[in-house]
Amino acid sequence: MTLITLFTDASFCNTSKIAAYAIWAKTSGKTIRHSGLMKSKAPNSHMAETVALVNGIFVVCALMSPEPGSKIIAQSDCVAAINTLMGEHPLRRKASRAIFAPVIRSYREQVKRSGVIVEFRHVRGHQGAVTTRNAVNEWCDNECRRLLRAARAELRAERDKKAGLA
Repeated sequence: MTLITLFTDASFCNTSKIAAYAIWAKTSGKTIRHSGLMKSKAPNSHMAETVALVNGIFVVCALMSPEPGSKIIAQSDCVAAINTLMGEHPLRRKASRAIFAPVIRSYREQVKRSGVIVEFRHVRGHQGAVTTRNAVNEWCDNECRRLLRAARAELRAERDKKAGLA
């Protein structure tokens, strides 16, 4: 059985609905750092954080190829995202449940297909490098923010160009 430590984070722009994610994973001396913009716009930061966790699990399964029975300790600074994937978050409104349903289904299918066991843990975010866990979360947070800043700058440049300001 392999033990994989996974950290994820997301950044979300409430105006443009663009979201970025970052992943840091480690097992047996192998480390993966991966980040990107989410393919679809996110309705809120809760969704962005939930998708970041699911993306992290997909990346770990694809790049680390854990055998069935391996354990992924998935850590996030978003309790709501953790609770959503654990089935403990009361998505009160029917509309919220419908929006999250494909993400939850995708997560469950990946876990079932790969045979991995996922254990979620909360890590306090925005703490700097107080502990190693905080330092890794800080890397994820900074990477997300960097990507989101670049995406927002690109949007502004496109708007300025269309408006004849560039």
